[in-house]
Amino acid sequence: MVTVAYVIFGLLAGFFLEHVLLSAFGVFSSTQPLTTTMFALPLGPGEPKDFSWATIIGLALSAAAFAYAYNNVAARTFSEEIAAELRKVSWPSIEETRAATIAVIVASLIAACLLGLFDVFWQFLTDKIQNPTL
Repeated sequence: MVTVAYVIFGLLAGFFLEHVLLSAFGVFSSTQPLTTTMFALPLGPGEPKDFSWATIIGLALSAAAFAYAYNNVAARTFSEEIAAELRKVSWPSIEETRAATIAVIVASLIAACLLGLFDVFWQFLTDKIQNPTL
């Protein structure tokens, strides 16, 4: 499970880094060829994914970071300990989650109403202090 998480985070980081590199490479005229599309792959429904040198560089950097983190004993041990602790957690049921969500929404609405009333009261009081003829 930890390895799958590393791979998923590595891919997400790679595609994020692609956008950062596309923005950075697009600024300078000498690096703009790195932003042009080399090929496109249909990775899902809709538009195909365009691959440029920025994509390749971003994915390569994230793959290197993944390899470093995965081969680093301290980082992998830490990740495995987190996964072990998450297995021990007793997660709430759907009904408990729904009830807690409704309670939070109701409490937020009550707090918003009270804060709105305080705001109207203090605005009225401030207006009376600044201009008593109102």
